[in-house]
Amino acid sequence: MTYAFVFDLPGPLELYQAAHTEFNKYPSDDLLVHIGRPTGDGVQVVEVWTSEEAFLGWMGTDGVTALGALAAAGWTLPEVAPTPFDPAGLVLPTAGITV
Repeated sequence: MTYAFVFDLPGPLELYQAAHTEFNKYPSDDLLVHIGRPTGDGVQVVEVWTSEEAFLGWMGTDGVTALGALAAAGWTLPEVAPTPFDPAGLVLPTAGITV
């Protein structure tokens, strides 16, 4: 079963862009989709992973490394509270994924 969540990252677009660049240095085949949408006071992020275990495993290794690099570069990420949800549908034809 997939694991999907949404959260709002407050702050300037540059903060999201720095985080996006750093996290992309550690790709995972378990991340099915990542969408970042500017909201005027930050960025809303939606992600869908193959499972919650896959997400937590990535965050516990590569995610920690990326967060450390952001902190070392002087970025302070605010604490966010992801809200999990069950996708009503997800179609990624080129990846052969239909949920």
